[in-house]
Amino acid sequence: MSQQHHLLGAPVVALGIPEFVTEALSPLQCREDPDAYFTDGLRPGQARVLCTGCGYVELCGAYALERPELWGVWGGTTRREREALRRRAA
Repeated sequence: MSQQHHLLGAPVVALGIPEFVTEALSPLQCREDPDAYFTDGLRPGQARVLCTGCGYVELCGAYALERPELWGVWGGTTRREREALRRRAA
């Protein structure tokens, strides 16, 4: 990381927030309203809508597929969708 970013006193890397999110120059909806991305019971269509228009959807989705511990919407996918994708890939 080019500079140390902090959120509530903890380095964002420790919280699992990737550099492409913290260092993006354009506004990202997930940075503007993070609570929307960690709501229980989101359906796949709702997850895709949250990420519509984001230039990081593919990168974010790949990031989340590599990290099974992540919760919430990442790359327009829900946790359950990512679990299914991992099972199919195995």
